[in-house]
Amino acid sequence: MTAPQGGGGLAERKGRSDYIGFRAVIKAVGTGPRGSRALTFEEAREATAGLLGGEVSPVQAGAFLIAMRIKGETPAELAGVTQALRDAARRVAPERAPGGRPIVACAGAYDGITEAPHLSLAAAVLAAAAGARVVVHCGSTIGPKRGTTPADVLAALGGPGRPAPAESLAMLERADVALVHAGAAIPGWDALAAVRDEIGLRGPLHTAEKLVDHLGATCFVVGHTHSSYRERILGALKLLGALRSVAVRGMEGADILRAARPSAADAAGPLEIAESPGEVLRGDADPHVCAELTRAIAAGEEHGVAGRTALASAGVRLYAAGRCDSVSGGAALASAAVADGRAAATLEALLAA
Repeated sequence: MTAPQGGGGLAERKGRSDYIGFRAVIKAVGTGPRGSRALTFEEAREATAGLLGGEVSPVQAGAFLIAMRIKGETPAELAGVTQALRDAARRVAPERAPGGRPIVACAGAYDGITEAPHLSLAAAVLAAAAGARVVVHCGSTIGPKRGTTPADVLAALGGPGRPAPAESLAMLERADVALVHAGAAIPGWDALAAVRDEIGLRGPLHTAEKLVDHLGATCFVVGHTHSSYRERILGALKLLGALRSVAVRGMEGADILRAARPSAADAAGPLEIAESPGEVLRGDADPHVCAELTRAIAAGEEHGVAGRTALASAGVRLYAAGRCDSVSGGAALASAAVADGRAAATLEALLAA
């Protein structure tokens, strides 16, 4: 991709107080409402590359992440941080998408879900069965929530909880759905995750890691919690050249629609999604419970709130993939795939290794 314009890195800048190297980055973002400024795309990219490469101390990394949390990220900063993660990622991707179908990368909050079953993997399986190509990505358990992740659910189903990049690609090629583990795919992610865990506060990496184009994805479904992040996420993905992007304001920041008042948007604005007043998705977030629920949804044996939520969320993925013109149309495609057995077959193919 071509980097947005706006200046180079900070490594060679020198101020009156000898703020050079990464200290200059911290000064730029951490000197308060009057003194701080937004980093350019290249500055954010360079700073994140330093974090991933272990070129800065844990103290400097913590100071930078907290300062960025307080200042708030611009779309260009998020794009720069994301690009550094993409630069570092181990690149494995299909030679070409079958039938020209784009790959949709889906991610919610990497710290997981604690108050309900995690349905991201279930929604991905339904969407793949209906014609999309879907990559779900996450990492190992991390704070602040330390909840259940899609990797936990896949492991409970009998699949690999931390697949190597080649394993993830093999999943995609045999099932049109895959899970990517950020720790296996991005060198330096695990070490940086440990620093973030110790800090305890969310920062720019908590958003940027959800925008990585794993396995060559060009379309994105990204979960978030706060409404202010919708424009930042969509703006960053536009700068990064995404083909299509949908931001989902999901429960606990997940990429799964909320049951009663679903909310999602793309570049054109909010998507039309039917509401179900009074419906609440609640239940055990234990990975084994989530795994059994995923099997039931794929087999067409779950007709409650969880089943309807998974179908609607699959509709979002099919919409992002360009397979339909609306979320409701995508949900109908997913429902048909459940009814004729394609969803159950897709789940089995995912677990077939």
